[in-house]
Amino acid sequence: MVRKAVFLDRDGVLNIPIIKDGKSFAPRKFKNFKIYPSVKKYCSLLKKKNFKLVVVTNQPDLGDGTIKKSEFKKMSDKLINYLGIDEINVALSRSPKSLLKKPNSGMLLRSIKKNNFDVKKCFLIGDRWSDIQAASNIGCKSIFIDRKYKEPLPNQQIATVRSFNRAVEIILKKYNNKLIKK
Repeated sequence: MVRKAVFLDRDGVLNIPIIKDGKSFAPRKFKNFKIYPSVKKYCSLLKKKNFKLVVVTNQPDLGDGTIKKSEFKKMSDKLINYLGIDEINVALSRSPKSLLKKPNSGMLLRSIKKNNFDVKKCFLIGDRWSDIQAASNIGCKSIFIDRKYKEPLPNQQIATVRSFNRAVEIILKKYNNKLIKK
């Protein structure tokens, strides 16, 4: 069986971020950690097609203690138990030199190696240019959810959409088309 995954950014893709001055930030308390409507349904559709769901998230606030570990654990547990996330990879550093921190691809590469994923069968869904760059660096197809943040836009993605639902629909369509051609 082909080992394939959908890599998911967390804040702004799976859960509603805190928006300040047009920029996206991670919620710091579990009580503010709200999953977007219908994300559960669309995660289930991916899992039915045997995609592993892997979160890849920059969390420098956790690294420097701005977010408590106990709050982060509750958020992660919700992703695993409610959405069926298979794996969560976290970059704690604020340094752009960190190999794990997106736009670098360390979290993706570590998961690919650990799980023997075929990168050609993988996708990434992200809402920031750094997510798309991390995927592009290693030849992983990506879909950008444009949340209209005040920051640079990426241009290496296979599609730009307005919602997680639409991103998953594109992945499933591409996957189904490949099955039909065989």
